[in-house]
Amino acid sequence: MSELKLIFSKHASEKIRERKIKVKMIEKVLKNPEILFYDLVNKTMIAVAKVKVNNTSTNLVVVFTKEGEKIKIVTTYACKNIRKEIKRKDGIRWVRV
Repeated sequence: MSELKLIFSKHASEKIRERKIKVKMIEKVLKNPEILFYDLVNKTMIAVAKVKVNNTSTNLVVVFTKEGEKIKIVTTYACKNIRKEIKRKDGIRWVRV
């Protein structure tokens, strides 16, 4: 992926502002995810990678869909305990891609 064409849902825009997440961090996760999942319930993709949010190292979860060349960001959130999050959803709701 070179230049990403991102579209943000209203919910994603609100959460990005509220959680002080930079668009560059979202782009980084989308370009180089450490883990990639497909959400069977919501039919969305989930990309996860380590980032720094407010000078704290954490995992950023980016929930998105692809619409042609465009990537629609549904939501994004920081998750310190990513193993717990994955354990709850892996194989039940999330499937590794």
